[in-house]
Amino acid sequence: MNKKLIFIHGRATKPLEDDLRDLWYEAVKSGLKRDYGDSAVQKFESMDKEFVYYGDISNDFLHKKRGHTIPDDIGTRKAALEKLKSFSADQFNKAEYKKIRQLNHLKELLADTFSGIIRLLRIGNKLVSVIAPDMAEYWNREAYFGSDVRWRLTPVLEQAFVEKKQIMLVAHSLGTIISYDTLWKFSHYSEYRSQFNNGEKLDLFVTMGSPLADENIKSQIKGMRSKGTFRYPNNIKNWINISAEDDYISHDSRLSNDFRKIHKLGLMENPIKDIYPIYNLTVRNNKSNPHSSIGYLIHPAFTKIIHDWMQ
Repeated sequence: MNKKLIFIHGRATKPLEDDLRDLWYEAVKSGLKRDYGDSAVQKFESMDKEFVYYGDISNDFLHKKRGHTIPDDIGTRKAALEKLKSFSADQFNKAEYKKIRQLNHLKELLADTFSGIIRLLRIGNKLVSVIAPDMAEYWNREAYFGSDVRWRLTPVLEQAFVEKKQIMLVAHSLGTIISYDTLWKFSHYSEYRSQFNNGEKLDLFVTMGSPLADENIKSQIKGMRSKGTFRYPNNIKNWINISAEDDYISHDSRLSNDFRKIHKLGLMENPIKDIYPIYNLTVRNNKSNPHSSIGYLIHPAFTKIIHDWMQ
């Protein structure tokens, strides 16, 4: 099987690499077992896959910036996953979500209220710094954070392209920005363009809890000051975006209208498919977390995507 799965995690403090990778893979396997049985789990286990980890970089920054404890507690994450395993596929619905909903809507309100005007007021970075300081640091031109985290994905993606793999890249939160920028670099930086200009493309790009549609975020990603095909990555065949209800990081939940020109320019085989809303049933430390990666990974919507792709 000439397929490769690549996973890249999102923002905030993280557990140690092995712990976080195992947690993600367990979430995926639990969803596959629930919806498609042991054979699907076995196929996933036999797949060529890689987990791209930059948690040590973000942990170090957040510890210095906010005094966050590092590494983050893996125990509460495992407990949250065990609870998620108890839900049947048809329980991932609005009624069930309402039962556990304890989200602080202040963050969602801030994002919705300001996202359309922050560029005009020039306070976008300040707002992002409050909500997600590691995202703000990603664009800090006087720091190495952005280039360092992109480099964690770069050699993995490069090797998969060299090996002519059929690639499914699964990214969450800040990982979606890292992935987008890295794919743009492969398309337009000379050191990669000269090597990967022979039709190498991701077979499927899956973004979860992505902030890419936010106007302030969108204005800073690579290529946004360019025009035509130079504006976008040209190495994505298909793109599916999944957004959960009340996920304030992906408060603008649809990417298809923001990046529709990628398809119109002939750079993608199909338009972006947005799946919204899904209901992320993650509860951690007795609080609902609609942005949780494991809640996305175990959701029936994602389970169907990865199952169909593995076939």
